[in-house]
Amino acid sequence: MTGHVLKSLRRRLHTLAEPSGAETATAALVAAELAAAGPDVILTGLGGCGVAAVWSAPAGGDGPCVLLRAELDAVPVPETIPLRHASKRDGTAHKCGHDGHMAILV
Repeated sequence: MTGHVLKSLRRRLHTLAEPSGAETATAALVAAELAAAGPDVILTGLGGCGVAAVWSAPAGGDGPCVLLRAELDAVPVPETIPLRHASKRDGTAHKCGHDGHMAILV
């Protein structure tokens, strides 16, 4: 992904800003973006709204296993900065950086 694409994804995630346990739109967007990367399996609904993408080793292959993780939720704080990509949910914003973490991992 180019820097422009990552910036666009982070801004789309920023607009969604869902509280913990209710990240359905955020999880759907992350799952769709991960699907474009061609994993063998995408798991959804983990612990509620969690998403995981799995890339398997080649047949008969052995090797290390790596897990990368990011939080999906926003915090219950109003958006106070006038951004074009501001949170669309009153009283909830990505002031914690999770939108950036998700974009980087995707």
